[in-house]
Amino acid sequence: MKFVLVVFGAVVLLSAVPAIAHVRPAGGFLPDGDERPQIHSAVLLGPKAHNNLLEADLVIDASDNDAIKRFEYRWNSATFGSTHSTSVLDPTVDYSSTRPDTRYGLQIRAIDFHNNASDWFPVWDGVTPGVPTIVVAGDSIASGYTKRWFVSGGTCRDDAYSYGSALVKQVNGTLPAQWEAVYVNIAWAGAGVGNMLSGGTDSCGARHSAQVGQILDLVDNSTWNVVVITAGINSTNWTDVVVGLTRDTAFSFTEAGDRAACDLAVSEKWNIRRKRGAITNSTREITRTLLDTTNARVIWTSYYDITGSQIAPQWTPVGSECSQYMAEALAELHGALQSGLDPRADWVDIDWNVATQTWAGWPHPNAAGQQSIGLIVAAEVTRSR
Repeated sequence: MKFVLVVFGAVVLLSAVPAIAHVRPAGGFLPDGDERPQIHSAVLLGPKAHNNLLEADLVIDASDNDAIKRFEYRWNSATFGSTHSTSVLDPTVDYSSTRPDTRYGLQIRAIDFHNNASDWFPVWDGVTPGVPTIVVAGDSIASGYTKRWFVSGGTCRDDAYSYGSALVKQVNGTLPAQWEAVYVNIAWAGAGVGNMLSGGTDSCGARHSAQVGQILDLVDNSTWNVVVITAGINSTNWTDVVVGLTRDTAFSFTEAGDRAACDLAVSEKWNIRRKRGAITNSTREITRTLLDTTNARVIWTSYYDITGSQIAPQWTPVGSECSQYMAEALAELHGALQSGLDPRADWVDIDWNVATQTWAGWPHPNAAGQQSIGLIVAAEVTRSR
């Protein structure tokens, strides 16, 4: 049946509705006929490899008669904290306003395009994750290898000298003090991709277990983990090739002679073509094992060009005349690594030119070189995903 009501000359049709429509359930109709959003269920997931540091995903089942514009959430530890917004398509929470290893509750609500809000919905109650862990693994570039004199021994691992130190310092500068990440360096001089799976002995004579196994022991899947790897060059005879090249260029005395020496070193003496398949397969096994077994984000870095760097004042063993051959050499190695990289892992190109040590430490990065690598990797770690 229809009713006709005249208001100031305007005709409005009113429909009779059953009496039950005037009963407003939780999250039900508003006086203007609109409807509040409703949250039916919600789950807070643990940290995953794809999450930004301190973020975790929400899985929410909610409805509204129009559309939901955003979700809001708040943490509760004795008292309710500030209200934060998150998207409808990919809802996440940020733990920045909480403390690690502390009991909290989490509530969410839905907001529609008319700014109607659902009731607060309790999602989770428990202990927050521990602080993140950043593991640096691989070879002498990652380990912070240093050596000054040819007649003395080198330092095969220096956590503070490694790019890992600059990386973690930069990352921690973006995190609340209570959430600063733990830094662990397990890289060692001489490690190749095969050694990451089977272990080996570093250039200082120390024996090391498989780095992949160490990472599995270090990673806590209840919190955020980042594994950064620089490895691959030692799976070839590159060190011997470069040592021979420095000798050959020292006695060529002409640019043409240097070019010929570089061409010979890269095209004939370097065994990358024989080792390429093994490098690719080991890289695949490393990244797949880490990504299948842990929740860690895996980042693999490139190498850098040694052309133009000085082993001693006025002595540049690999000059600009070798730049083409060095570029080709790195392209082959990087291609072998990237072919095996699991699609879920990230590849990071560091600077093409990195400042190096002189004398016996050449061509490893010096302090400035390690700093530049660390800052580039940190930018990738903190990049919003």
